[in-house]
Amino acid sequence: MRADGRIIPGVILALLPVLPALAQDGAALIRRGRAVYVAEGCIHCHSQYVRPHTSDADRWGPVHSLAEVEAPRPPLLGNRRQGPDMQNVGARRSAEWQRLHLQAPRALTPGSRMPAYAHLFRAGRPDGEALVAYLGSLGAATQDDWWLAAAQWSPAPAALPPPRATERLFRNYCAGCHGAAGRGDGPLAARLSRPPRDFTRAEWLYFPRLADPAAEQRALARIIRFGLPGGAMAGHEYLADGEISALAAYVQALRASP
Repeated sequence: MRADGRIIPGVILALLPVLPALAQDGAALIRRGRAVYVAEGCIHCHSQYVRPHTSDADRWGPVHSLAEVEAPRPPLLGNRRQGPDMQNVGARRSAEWQRLHLQAPRALTPGSRMPAYAHLFRAGRPDGEALVAYLGSLGAATQDDWWLAAAQWSPAPAALPPPRATERLFRNYCAGCHGAAGRGDGPLAARLSRPPRDFTRAEWLYFPRLADPAAEQRALARIIRFGLPGGAMAGHEYLADGEISALAAYVQALRASP
């Protein structure tokens, strides 16, 4: 690549012969990951069907046609749903988050009933990375729709939970990475490729401090609700709008904490 950012044409020519092989390897890894998904019984707790005319579309959307859902063999609609729907999970969760969550689900979500799959990532086993690749492929083409919806979303007016309940929400869903005091020093921080944000600092990382506290709170609520694309910060689609607004206000207040 030149200093001006343009790729040297000769490099492109050198890459052309290997691109089909790379794509083929990626497809093979996804196929293996799908087999792991079936073998590990993921269909017993996770569906792959965003049900139309329900709250599914807001949480896990967009909706796919039933023909699309039934086309793969075997179809993986799921037996029952105890965890989130997986149909578009590749648009909502990064590979880094999936890798960490599969190995230590309760480290990210205290009280989760999901078993750990750290054994899939042991040295010499490709199954863990294959499963991550498969999950990343699910609904990957819907990323633009998902993040467009994120940019347009605002929490509905709702009663906020009491302060102690909000503290519990922060402890359960945020402190693992951001730390109990929001300083970016949670127990998972060292395992992330990018350090979690220290909320007590003067500036946010993904948008400037806004003069309008309400507008700033809405921007924070969007990140809490949808996460951030490509990173370890995942959304919390299952929280009520009032809980999300309360968490956003809680994070705002951390800047003023001693």
